[in-house]
Amino acid sequence: AKGRHLVCMPGTHSKWVVVEDGAVAGFGTWPTGELFSVLAAHSILKHSLGEHPAPVTADGPFFRQWCERALGEGGDVTSKLFAIRAAGLLQDLKSDEAAACLSGLLIGGEIASAKRRYGISEAPVVLIASGALASLYGAALGFAGLAFRLVDADEAVRAGLVEAARENRMIGGDA
Repeated sequence: AKGRHLVCMPGTHSKWVVVEDGAVAGFGTWPTGELFSVLAAHSILKHSLGEHPAPVTADGPFFRQWCERALGEGGDVTSKLFAIRAAGLLQDLKSDEAAACLSGLLIGGEIASAKRRYGISEAPVVLIASGALASLYGAALGFAGLAFRLVDADEAVRAGLVEAARENRMIGGDA
């Protein structure tokens, strides 16, 4: 595709790709999902999130509040981590609410960092995701004021595998 496009592929290690006139011009990885898992299981936050953190949804106030907090502060999330624990101790923050706070903080921080690194393109961000991550990242991109176009990750993988098979003459052109 002509022009400059920013592609976001969230996951355990989220990938952000800058595509300019059909060629990769920049690439970065954020270990957002891994950070969530490590912090939830092996940090002081494990006491706030509980043994099995509840699934986070994008429509709750805690996800939005903490995502916007990270976005508003340019992605500086490490100084905010203990505030989640403090809220659990002082404000009776429930474990599912703490999980939403941590998720919002980390995803918001990732998006703020990617915005700072890559700038804002005229074209919408291409979000390649499925399921809960599509919902969470779509909401967070909206909170950041970024337009996006969702591409289902499962469909994108299938299309890519078919194209690779064609290129390697493993299948014909009509598959």
